[in-house]
Parts: sequence; structure tokens; C-alpha cells
Amino acid sequence: MKILKKFINGIDKFIHAGNYKYDLNSILSSANPKLSLEERVEWIQKLMFWIRSTEKIPIQFDPTIGQIHTARVSFILQLLDRNIEWKKAVSQTFRSVILETNALQLFSHTGLPKEAGFLQEATDRIMNKIIPTPPDDKELSELFLKIFPREEDAIWIENLSQETISKIHELITFESDKNELWYKMRDDIADAIYILTSQIHAIGLSDAIRTRTNIKHIRDSPFITLSDCIDKFLNSYIEANSTELQHLILLCDSNIIECKKSLQEVFQHLDEFGVSVTLVYQLEKISYHLARLEILLTFLHSRDKIVKSNIISLFISKLIRESLDKKSVIALIQTNLNQLSRKIAERSGTTGEHYLTNNKKEYFDMFKSAGGGGIITAFTTLLKFFIVSLKLPHFFEGFFSTVNYAGSFIFIQLCGFTLATKQPSMTASSLAVKLHNTQDEALLKDFVDEVTKLTRSQFAAIFGNLALVIPSAFIIDFIFKYFTGHSVLTPDKAISTVKSISILGPSIFYAIFTGFLLWISSLAAGWLENWAVYRRVPEALAKNKRLIFVFGKEKAEKISSFFAHNISGFGGNISLGFMLGMIPQFGIFLGLPIDVRHVTLSTGSFSFAISSIGISGIGKFEFILAFFGIIMIGLLNLSVSFWLAMSVAIRARKIQSVGRKKLRAAIFKRLITSPLEFFYPTSKK
Repeated sequence: MKILKKFINGIDKFIHAGNYKYDLNSILSSANPKLSLEERVEWIQKLMFWIRSTEKIPIQFDPTIGQIHTARVSFILQLLDRNIEWKKAVSQTFRSVILETNALQLFSHTGLPKEAGFLQEATDRIMNKIIPTPPDDKELSELFLKIFPREEDAIWIENLSQETISKIHELITFESDKNELWYKMRDDIADAIYILTSQIHAIGLSDAIRTRTNIKHIRDSPFITLSDCIDKFLNSYIEANSTELQHLILLCDSNIIECKKSLQEVFQHLDEFGVSVTLVYQLEKISYHLARLEILLTFLHSRDKIVKSNIISLFISKLIRESLDKKSVIALIQTNLNQLSRKIAERSGTTGEHYLTNNKKEYFDMFKSAGGGGIITAFTTLLKFFIVSLKLPHFFEGFFSTVNYAGSFIFIQLCGFTLATKQPSMTASSLAVKLHNTQDEALLKDFVDEVTKLTRSQFAAIFGNLALVIPSAFIIDFIFKYFTGHSVLTPDKAISTVKSISILGPSIFYAIFTGFLLWISSLAAGWLENWAVYRRVPEALAKNKRLIFVFGKEKAEKISSFFAHNISGFGGNISLGFMLGMIPQFGIFLGLPIDVRHVTLSTGSFSFAISSIGISGIGKFEFILAFFGIIMIGLLNLSVSFWLAMSVAIRARKIQSVGRKKLRAAIFKRLITSPLEFFYPTSKK
């Protein structure tokens, strides 16, 4: 109260001194219920603008809870109590706007998803930003968005005291028939409840949701019983006695809870059998409708003025936030793709688990596997030089490069070999699973253990790739020179190849870009596996009559199993091959300096160049720059893809505040106490 009194005194001084920019006296005195509806709405907007004003005042208030706004509302109410004529005009103006507009859409549509699907909703939001739909002045929902256009409005309305809300209600119903306004709002709320229930009923009984629940008979669905219960409640809530009304509302609440349980069953089904953006959108839509239905039912049946006051402030603040969210295309994408991104991250994480080495045996197995990948990459590099030497049109050069890269990566996968740069984007997702609670010492230790395993696995994989790609390139070039009389690369091509991977050139930026492409390929791998699981493709292959007829049932099941185990790898490898092969050509087409630098391929190219003319032919300085360039390319390939994958995995799992300082301290402590563990498994297991 002391703050409010000081605030009122300060405002009075500004008003009487004529220095206050927004003259509240002129706003309140201009209230007139006989004006046109458009003019009355503009008057309300002016009043809200005064409440929302950020002009400096002589008192400091807390803006995070809307303290300044609530103080201004209280000041207006006190000022009107001192001037009854103003109060009467303001009351009639507010009341006339409410009575002359339809609130049905405000209760049943505003802030809720409207369209039947994700793409339709996204298109509708984009078009509304480009070409807004013409406003309907008779709809209270349209006026609501004009009066409360900012998120800060939700904050101060949510923090209005019960006393202030009661005074606002008293102001609106001042010297009028209170029942008239209540009957108008009650009828609109009842109609909105009918609309919400019908939409919940339709979505809940749709094939996409119904087939993913444990309900055996449609008649047992809570979505059907909810409709029946709501119908009984709305038909009898006016005449029914309090005991009967309480029974009906408890029945409705119980059915709403059962509907939410059914939705949880669907979400669990998605966790196990894959995610669809369209289905996630439908689940989001029905969840919003159920939440709105709960609020309207509580407001309609509650007889407690305090409860109603709380509902009003919470409902309006929530309505503002939801309305702003429903205008945002980004918010729609974030909300609906969260479940999909989580599933993609988890699919990638599952694939990445086999990239972590737990003991010495697995460590050396990783080295051997990476060595095989290095040998194949040497041949990939040879084919790359051959394709470039043909000087094909850019499209065909990109196409054959794509076939070369994708075919090579798939061959590495099928042979059980490893390409080092494919690891980070996969392992980051499985690593993020450990980030549930950094306050738990056991979980924190598990996370640091995973980091050490990841680091040494990367070291083994890179060392294995590079240890064999270099001699393989020398051997291939020796054999090539033996049969043809010259090296794979001409001296000029060898020198330009070395310069292209120099640490002083643009290769650093290309390496960062390649790290981004490696992350994209991991997303493609997770997305394709999710799609296959959601569409039940492995099951379809196992039971396909044509496959069974041609190969037999046992082989058809083996094909299905092969597909299920390799589809993620195929998706990642083909997408990566396409990006490495086509994006440079696409950059040439657009005139953009876009290229890629992959550490194993770059090392293979460097080896062919050294084999062609030797270190003396290149120059020691250029050799050193290229050597450090390869090191930086490797570090950037790995770190960029790992950082992006970890960020997405953390966001997808909705992990807020993971205690980064505590994580860094724990990792640093392990590095100081056991540095060798980050490069070689020290345990005897």
C-alpha cells in the first residue's frame, strides 16, 4: 500500500504539472458508450497503452511481475471511485463492448490450433502474416488480440490481486443488471464447451489415435463417455441442485483424466514405434482442447468468487500467451518437431552406442575397424581424382562423386568398418541420455565415464583411419605408377592439392561446414529409421508375399532383419555422400565459395600428392602448413558435428540447466587425475 500511495502521488504530480505524456484524465473523461464499436475499442486500446507505458516514473517497480502495470490499474480504479461520472461512463463503455460482441470464438478458438494438420496450420500462420484476414469487429476474439498484443500483458494480468479483480468486476457491472452480463457470457461458454467437446471427440476417435490405445471397444473410449457427460452437465447445470451438479462435474473431471491417460498411451506408443509430425500435431491439439475445456467447466460450475477471480486472471493470461504462440510459425515448428527431434536423437544415439569402447579389446577392435575404413577411403580418393580428371559437366561430376562417396561409405558400413567422422554426431545423442540430473553424483560420474570413452574412441578411430589411409594411398600410387609410368596426380595437381588443405587457406571454414554436413547426415539417419519404424517397414518386408514366394519365409525374415539393422546407416551414408558430392557443384552453379573438407579424404589426397612429387617437390613450409591443416580439419569435423548433435539431443530431451560448470569441473578433474584414460583404456576389464 505504501508503494501504491507513493506511486499515486507521483502520478498526480506528473499529471498536474502537465509533463506526463499520456493524459489519463483525458482518456477517462472521453469514455462514451454511444460511440461506434470501433471507436470504443480504440478508447480501450488507449487506456491499455497508458497502463502498458514504460515512461519513467519516480518509483522503482519490479517489471518481471508486472508490478508497475498492476499499480496503474489500482490507480485507475481509485481515480474512478473519486469521480462517479467517469466511472459510470467507463463502466457502460466496457459493458457495451462485451454485450455487442460474440465471445464464442474467444472461448473455443482463440489460442488453440485451428487446422486439421501441421502443414495446413503452418500455411495458415504464414499467410496470416503476409495477408492478414479481415477483422470481424463483432468477434470479441478479434478485439482481445488488439487489446492484449504483448506477452507482458499476460504477466501483469496473472499477478493481479483478488481485490483488484473484484474491483474490476464491480466497475464493469456498476449500476447495471449483473445477471445480464453473466447470462451473455454463460451462454457463450456453454456453446464453446459443446464445440470443444465435439472436436475432442472427433480427434480422440480418429484411427491415428484410437489404434494406438489399449481400448478394445469404441464404446469404452473415454472420449465417448466425455461427450455424454458434458451433454448431461450442460442440459442440467442451471436447474440441478448442488449435489447433483457436483456429481456431474466430478464425472466430467474423471473422464477428462481418462482422456489424458489415453493420450499418454499414444505418446508411449510413439516412443516405441516411431513418430509422425501429423500425429504429434493432433496430440498437441487435443491436449490444448482438454485444458481449455477444464478451465471453462470450472468457471461455469464454480460458485466461489475467489476461485472465479483466480480463474479469470489465469485464463486471460494463458489466453494471451497461447494467442501469441498460435501466431508464430517458429513456435509451431518447435512444439511439433520436439517429439520428432527427440526420437531422431534417440535413434541416432542407439546407432552410436556401438562406437564407444569400454575396454582394451573394444579399443583395438575400433582401431582395426577404422583401419579398414582408411583402406577403403584411399580407393575412394583415387576414384575422386579420376572423376575430376574427366572434366565432366558440373552436374555429372557431382552425381558421380555422390555415387563414389555414398557407395564407399555404404561399403564401409557393410564390411563392419568405421569412418571416424561419423562417430561424434551419433555418440553425442547417446551421451545426452546421461544428462538427466547433474546433482546426482552417480549420474555425473557416468557422464564423465562416457566422455572419456568417447574421447579415446575418437582417438582410436582417427588414428586407425589415418594410419592406414596414408600407406594405402602410397601403395595404390606405386602400383598405378608401375603400370602407367606416372603417378595418379600430376605435379601441378599435387601442389594445388596440398595448398587446398593448408591451415592458412579457406580449408578451416570448409571443415566447419563439413562438420555441419556430418551432423545433418546423422539427422537423416535418425529420421529414416524413425520413418521405417513408424511405417512398420521391417514387418511389411517380413510378411510380403512376393518376397516370401521368391526367397522363402526364412530369407524374407533375414531381409527384414538386415533392413532394420542397416536402414539408419544407409540413410546417413547416402545423405552424406550426396552432400559431399553435390554441394560443391551447387556452390559453383550459384557462384558461391562452397566446398568440403573431410579429414580422412583430405589425408588420402595429401598422401597421393606426397607420393607424386615428394616433400622436396612441395616444399617443407607448404608441407607443414598442410600437415597442421589436416589436424585442424579433423578437430573441426569432429567438434562441430559433436557440438551440434549434443545441442539437439539436449533440447530434444527438454533438459534445462544441466549444470555446465559442474560438468566441466568434473571432466577437468578426471583429466588431471587420469589423463591417459582419455586416450587409452586403463581398466583391466
